[in-house]
Amino acid sequence: MKTPIPEEDIRSGQMGKETKRKLSEGKITELDFEVAQILYKINERRNISAASFRKALDFGSTALILTEGEAGVLIGKDGKIVSEISSALGKKVRIVEVGKDIRKTVSDVIAPARLLGINRVFHQGREIAKVRLPKTDLARLPIDITCLEKALRELMEEEVKLEFE
Repeated sequence: MKTPIPEEDIRSGQMGKETKRKLSEGKITELDFEVAQILYKINERRNISAASFRKALDFGSTALILTEGEAGVLIGKDGKIVSEISSALGKKVRIVEVGKDIRKTVSDVIAPARLLGINRVFHQGREIAKVRLPKTDLARLPIDITCLEKALRELMEEEVKLEFE
C-alpha cells in the first residue's frame, strides 16, 4: 500500500524525522498520519495493498481521502472499507480518485451534484478556475460551498470559484 508516510512510522505509531519534516513543511497533516495508520490496520485484516493513499482533507464533519488509481479499493465491497475508515475517524468520509482528468476528479468531489463545466478565466490579473454547477443542484452538494471551494483549491492547486447557473 502506497502512502505519503514511511511504513516504519505507521507501524510504530511514532513520527520519524522525515515525517516530522514533511509535517512542518505542510506536505502532510496529522490527519494524513491518522488515516495512514487506519489503512495499515485495515490492510492487516483485508487486502487493500493495491490502494494508493495520497492525502486526507479535513472539513469538520467530513473528510476527503484522495487516492491515486482505483478508488474502489478504498471503498471496498458494499462500502465496508470506507465505513471502517469513517467509524475510526468519527466523521463522514468520501473517497476521491485523483488523476489526469481534472473534470472527473471534480465530479467525484461534488457528487451527487452535477458538473456543467470548468472554465479558465482572468480575474484581477490572475487566472482562476471557474467551476460551473446547476443552481438546482445546490441542495445536493456533499459539503458547504466554502469547504467545497477550499477542497477544489487543494485538488486543482489553483484559485477556484464556484458559479451556479
